Amino acid sequence: MKKHFLKLLIFIYLFMAGATLPALAQHEGFLYGEVTLTNNERFKGQILWSAGQRMWVDMMTVEKKDNPVLKYLNSEQLERLSQEETQEEMDWGFMNLWKNRYPSRKHTLRCRFGDMAAIRVTGSYEAVITLKNGQKVNIYTNKDPEYKDQLGKRIAVIHSGKEKKYVEWGSIERITFMPTPSKLHYLKAEPLYGTITTRNGFAYKGQVQWDMDEYLTTNWLNGKSREGENISIRFQEVASVRPKEDGALVKLHSGKEVYLQDNSNVNRKNQGIVVQHPTWGRVYIRWRNFKEAVFTPYPIDASFGYSAFQKPKPLRGTISTGNLTWKGFFIYDLDEKLDMETLDGWDKAGALRQVPFRYISKISPIDDSHAAVVLKDGQKLLLGDRSDVSEKNWGIMVWPQPSKYKYIPWNKVIHVMFD
Repeated sequence: MKKHFLKLLIFIYLFMAGATLPALAQHEGFLYGEVTLTNNERFKGQILWSAGQRMWVDMMTVEKKDNPVLKYLNSEQLERLSQEETQEEMDWGFMNLWKNRYPSRKHTLRCRFGDMAAIRVTGSYEAVITLKNGQKVNIYTNKDPEYKDQLGKRIAVIHSGKEKKYVEWGSIERITFMPTPSKLHYLKAEPLYGTITTRNGFAYKGQVQWDMDEYLTTNWLNGKSREGENISIRFQEVASVRPKEDGALVKLHSGKEVYLQDNSNVNRKNQGIVVQHPTWGRVYIRWRNFKEAVFTPYPIDASFGYSAFQKPKPLRGTISTGNLTWKGFFIYDLDEKLDMETLDGWDKAGALRQVPFRYISKISPIDDSHAAVVLKDGQKLLLGDRSDVSEKNWGIMVWPQPSKYKYIPWNKVIHVMFD
């Protein structure tokens, strides 16, 4: 009798403990907020962005309107930057007459949605981002392919339970972001999650975007069998994928293996595989560098929610030029000044790394094309072939004191140490 009573007490305790546990946070990583229209109508719910972004870790890629740091350079320094531009044959003297004597290049902002507090629409392809620290950034897009559909297109809001409302860009006044409920009851899928390994043996674990498009466990992996039969498999059934011949070998959780071909999901036409994580950034892997994908359940404690993204802070640290060091707030590449902005470069695995500066401990130029990067978790990277880590870097402007500044050309930099 006592044994039965004891079992009953244990059962009641476990039941009550389970009832008090928070809901599984499998949906906290999805974009969420309130869209206010110009007529003051409001829609609150999950947000589907125009360029395919669905998650807080997804990036908006746009152009910054202003770069006031250039005003601190003298005419000689401006001329040197002008000569280093890729379009060297252009008549910079003529161009400077029309551009306030400033050299011109892209000033791209890559901002994760989790770093933003709000977006206010100011034009057909223009907006003002308010970051979580309250700072505002004027942005716009042009016909550059990298900016396609980032601004100026309609977005969707899933509100009132599960009703999808399409909202035209021109009718939007403001978008205010807020934490996502841990469970969206209409959503039967979870974010696609797993580990992607490259041919060089590098592995990246986090949220996965397959073929730059599929990002949910309910999305389909498509292809044809060797006999030409069309086959579609939901990712929730897929345990692993690895390239084979002109297609891919797909292993299911059931243990069955299926060979698929003749579809961009499983061959060289694949647009690429993206892995993202709030604590280390984003990596883009081309199919030719891809070795294997192993899919695992979305972790309960993944911390992909809105609150996982800290308020942006100014970049601060020490720049060494050999015999001299300069310590203070600084602007990297005369463009990035906040720790939520990203350092971009191709790593040894053939993957494009985009690492928020807040996760970087040290950057050391190695040669004209590469820089050694040490992350705060101790990971060491060799990144190259992007202006952030090559001779195309415009240098660093540092403020040792609030009223004093020093410009350091990239070819003089030995180390950049981040506080």
